[in-house]
Amino acid sequence: MAVVKTHIIHQQYRDSVQLMRASSVASKLEGIRIASVLMGTPKNKPLLEEVGLLTSEAMDAGANDIIISIKASTEVFANEAIKFIIEYMNQQEIDKEDTLKTYRSIRGAITGIPEANLTVISVPGEYAARETRLALEQNLNVMLFSDNVSLEDEIALKKYAHEKGLIVMGPDCGTAMIKNIGLGFANVVSPGPIGIVAASGTGTQEVMVLCHRIGVGVTHAIGTGSRDVKEAIGGISMIDGLNALDRDENVELILIISKPPDEKILRRVLDEVKRCQKPIIINFLGKKAGYCDLTRKILTVDTLEEVAYSASHFIQSNELKRVSVTFEDKEHVKKILYETRSILVPEQKYIRGLFAGGTFTFEAAMIISNILPSTDNLWTNVKLESTNLIDNPFRSKEHTLIDMGSDEFTVGKPHPMIDQTERTRRFLEEINDPQTAVILMDFILGWGSHEDPVIDMRKAFSQWNSLNRKIPIVSHICGTELDPQDLNKSISELTANGVYIMPTNAQAARLAALIAIRNEGTKGVY
Repeated sequence: MAVVKTHIIHQQYRDSVQLMRASSVASKLEGIRIASVLMGTPKNKPLLEEVGLLTSEAMDAGANDIIISIKASTEVFANEAIKFIIEYMNQQEIDKEDTLKTYRSIRGAITGIPEANLTVISVPGEYAARETRLALEQNLNVMLFSDNVSLEDEIALKKYAHEKGLIVMGPDCGTAMIKNIGLGFANVVSPGPIGIVAASGTGTQEVMVLCHRIGVGVTHAIGTGSRDVKEAIGGISMIDGLNALDRDENVELILIISKPPDEKILRRVLDEVKRCQKPIIINFLGKKAGYCDLTRKILTVDTLEEVAYSASHFIQSNELKRVSVTFEDKEHVKKILYETRSILVPEQKYIRGLFAGGTFTFEAAMIISNILPSTDNLWTNVKLESTNLIDNPFRSKEHTLIDMGSDEFTVGKPHPMIDQTERTRRFLEEINDPQTAVILMDFILGWGSHEDPVIDMRKAFSQWNSLNRKIPIVSHICGTELDPQDLNKSISELTANGVYIMPTNAQAARLAALIAIRNEGTKGVY
């Protein structure tokens, strides 16, 4: 029978990424079933309750206290995990102090760094609005990493920032890059003439990575937070970011990336685009290209890879042209399809997609739904007109693509970009389903992500390779050779395990669909 132990660290603060990392590392210790490390805020306590970790000690914790709550097979294992977490977080602080100056408030930081014009805020949601306003009052632009900020607060903060000539990136802005310095979850890419404004974190990462691989650098990537393109917010940060990039003399080409905005905001953004002086490529993912009058300085495309390929073409030729690549290596794809057709049995029918990136799930669903026969059902936990919204995201049926980073999987648990425990568990379920024809996965490298997500799957891949039935795995890696995890190292590891690797998320989705349907009825697709 499992035991639950709680330890409270009073009057100490750590940001959410630090706490998620501590939870992730501790969850892999011997005898540990669930490890959760959270600030003791009123909104966090229900999360602990949902996973059976809300003890009386946790209930009594204050908002400025750290709650360490462990479910383990024995009390000894629980106590060892608590000791490990405390030592782990203390070491993180020592490492940070070796390279960074520490300030206890925004005002203190401004005194110490008077030339600063940007702050990153990552505090519990109920305090984020207050800290953001303090930063804006000090004439600081803000990257607001925190989520759980109310709609009313987001509107007020963005309007206030706009009035002061500043910008709020977020809330829930996971990725940004300013002067080629990554913030949040970001990849290491070469600098260059590209500027991005986006309401999509992993979408931004994909485009930056692909531009880098093609040989085109990125200077700025301004995140807006996903709600910015909703009518209630009004696209304030997207428009302010767009205009900031249009004024920047180092930016030659602007890229706009988002899932489709609300119709009123779409028109507002396009009106602003037409007023800009610089050429612009737009990808409102899921909205068919051609919705804007094509001019010499505006181009709309369908996929994230088309954004990067078209951007590269412009930088090299000064011509805005939509560049599409179904597969970069068609002969390799033909070989894969021949191999997989010979190993799959008739009952293996369905694609099972397990994603860390929400935008990757959305893009893959959009592409796969256009390839599958009209009689096939595709189920997802992301909203897309061409798919069905799955009623139970914890159980696949027919073709299923799941964003493992959505709220139902991350309540009281780290995001899969940081901790793959839940995704690995789901992977083992899918490979043991006799109807699974192909597994589709993404791996996201870069700062903030798991220290080595590919190596982390090694044991799971070993179980997959030991199966009597053969199930192809198709993977896409969002990363560069400059990332701390090293793209080339990740490719070598996956290849050694027999995983098929594609250069983009879109190409991985196409290949998975063709494998599942045995390439029937798709002549000319590749």
